[in-house]
Order: sequence, then C-alpha cells, then structure tokens
Amino acid sequence: MKEMNRREFLTLSGAAVVALSLAGCGGPSAPPAPPAAPTGKEAELLAAINKVWKEKFNASKVDHEQLTLNQEARGAIKIQGGIFENAKESVHKLTPEDMVELGKIAAWEHTMKQKYELGGAAGVSEPTGEEENMEISLTYEYSCEDAVVQKFVDKILEYSLSRKAEFISIYCPVVQSNTYMIATVFWNKTA
Repeated sequence: MKEMNRREFLTLSGAAVVALSLAGCGGPSAPPAPPAAPTGKEAELLAAINKVWKEKFNASKVDHEQLTLNQEARGAIKIQGGIFENAKESVHKLTPEDMVELGKIAAWEHTMKQKYELGGAAGVSEPTGEEENMEISLTYEYSCEDAVVQKFVDKILEYSLSRKAEFISIYCPVVQSNTYMIATVFWNKTA
C-alpha cells in the first residue's frame, strides 16, 4: 500500500469534512434503510391478515392488495397492550395510572396525523362501565386461523375509511402465558 504524504492526507480529510457537512445540511444523502422484515408472530399474523386483505381487494372492498408492516403506529397499540401486560390480566378495570398512559396515545396520534391518515383498529375493546369502574379487555387471542383473522380484519374495517389502508402496525401482548393481537391500519396523507 502506498504511503500518503501530509498534503494528500489533508486533501482527503478536507474532502471528507465537506461531504459530511453537506450531508448534514440537506445535501445528497443515502436513501433510508428499508424497514426490518417482520419475524415470528408478527410475520405469521401479517401473512394471515394479507391473505384475507387480498380477498377483500379482489371483492373491491379495499384499495390496496396488501398491507405493509409499518411499526410507526406501534407506540399507541403497545401502550394499550402494556396496560394489560402490567396488570397481568386480559380484562382490566382502568386505574388513574392507566388513564395517564392512555393519555400518551393522544400525543402519539398528533404526531402520526402530520404524516398519515389513521384507520381502524382491532384487539382492544371500547371502555365499558361507569367512569370510576371503566373496564377494557383484549378481544382477540393470537391466531392465524382463517375464521379468526377474518373477524379481526372485519373489525378493522368497521371504520369505513380503513379501506384506503396501506400500512399496518401489529403488537402481540402476552398476558398470563396467552398471546393476544392488536393492530391498527393507516395510510399516507397524500394518497
């Protein structure tokens, strides 16, 4: 290997500094890395959902043939799932601490709405009962069986605009050795 003299070293170093500063100032940069491929239960569930989604597409009930896993919306569904995981129960009476956690979803939703339109979700019930006795529950135990996934997708599509969905976020909380599934769909604002 050829040894560099001081002048060559300074020239190359200067070029590197200029390139880095341009990248930091909005100059040309490498495209973002593609999202990591889903693994395990998320991958299995995504495949099962997309099988049903394709049937919905063929029946002209959704706009996109497949959903792409995009975990940007996972924050909110993980907050919900975390409440059940921390309580170690799949049916849970909401506490003041839970309400604080659920309040964090509003901040997440505000950030998401700058880029995406939000659609339907499935996996957590609407709160029931009086304010001081409100209860929520996990509604879908993890399953990739067609009948279960069909009901799960139908629940997501109860929100009529969900038909435009192109992305899905998935979270699979584990409570008392049982795995459940929570998902939400969304799409780009420009779509």
